[in-house]
Parts: sequence; C-alpha cells; structure tokens
Amino acid sequence: MITLSVIVPAYNEEKRLPETLKKVREYLNKQKYTSEVIVVDDGSKDKTHDIAEDLVKDWEGFKVVSYTPNRGKGFAVKTGMLAARGRWRLLMDADNSTDISEIEKLLKYKEDFEVIIGSRYLNKDSIKIKQPLSRRIVSRLGNILVRLVLGIKSGDTQCGFKLFSATVADKIFPLQAIDRWGFDMEILTIAIRHGYKIKEVAVDWYDAEGSQVKKTTALKTLKELFIIKWNVILGKYSR
Repeated sequence: MITLSVIVPAYNEEKRLPETLKKVREYLNKQKYTSEVIVVDDGSKDKTHDIAEDLVKDWEGFKVVSYTPNRGKGFAVKTGMLAARGRWRLLMDADNSTDISEIEKLLKYKEDFEVIIGSRYLNKDSIKIKQPLSRRIVSRLGNILVRLVLGIKSGDTQCGFKLFSATVADKIFPLQAIDRWGFDMEILTIAIRHGYKIKEVAVDWYDAEGSQVKKTTALKTLKELFIIKWNVILGKYSR
C-alpha cells in the first residue's frame, strides 16, 4: 500500500498549479516512503487540466481526475480522498499557501491521532503573509460561530492542509454532503461524531494572490454551517 496520497483540488489554477506541483514533486522525490499525487480538476474553464496532464508523462504515481461542470472544492476533495490509495491522505491547496514540507509537523502525531489538521492561528508567527483585514475578521468571527453551533474546538477549521488516515477517510468522506466551502466544518463534525480525536498543529501559511474565494462565499458558508447542524440533529452523520 502507498504510504502517502496528496490530494490537490484545483479550479482555474493554470497559473499557480505548475509551481505548486513542482515543489510537491521535489519534496516527495527526496522521501524514502512511497507516494502518489492526485490533482482533481473541478470543472476548470482554463487550461488547468491540460497543464496537469502534461506533468503525468514522466511522473510515476501522478494522476489527474477531471469532471464537468464545476461542483465545488468540497466535492473535489471528496473525489480525491476516495480515489486515493495511501495509508495517509493529505489535502493541500493548489496555491501552495502551506508548503508540502509542513507535513512533517503533522506526521509527528500519526501514532496517536488519525485526523491531524494544520492551523494558522495556534502560533502567532505561523502567518507569513497576511490576508486583507476584512477577510481576517470574517475568518475569526466564522470560527466563533463554528465553535458555538457545531462544538468544534479547533481554532482553524478552514486551513487547507489536513491529514487523514485511510481508515478515517474511507469512513467519513462518503458521508460528506457539502460540496463547497463548508466541507471542512462538515468533515470535522463527522469525524467527531464517529469518535475520532483531532490534533491541531501549527503550520506556516502564506496568503496567495489569485484567490478563488469570492465575496459572497462567507454568506454561503454560513448557510452551510446551519445545514450541517441540521444534519447532526437528523442523525445523518451517525455511525
């Protein structure tokens, strides 16, 4: 069985994806364990698919999963996680806001935890390039709501750097119903409902230009927050 699967969801990432994958490849080539990289092209309208496919030619263990139309980051992550074969499965963003090398900080806890998530807020020095003030305020207010409504104790549910064991991934991702930005909250909620302990680890994070997050995303994610709560009440995430 492959040791590590790296899942990279991508939507219209023709500009940022090549550099990210270059860094991922360089890092993984230096490791002694086996790995694979799965890019999930989430119905991109640019050349994301073609650029990713070009890298397949001489990269063993690399593949592209593509579909149309666009379904959302959550659906892309779910697709990648369930297609993966690794004993450990890492979600990382196409903009490389958290470098692949930061996985070493997460792997330190793999003997005691099966869900290990990166956080921008545990360490005041973790954020190397800050988001605009408005987005930071929305992020922190959102985390307060997540804690109050869902009871998730993690200080940063939305960081796009999360590690799951194969056992956990195969159990919780089939239950995921949120296709877009609220999926992080949902997956952590499902993990908690199934009794998995979550370890939050400080990772370095850089705000990247060209974000795919729109101004209306916060309101849509807020709606998804209450959909998740309703699903909890209905018992949809039960074992």
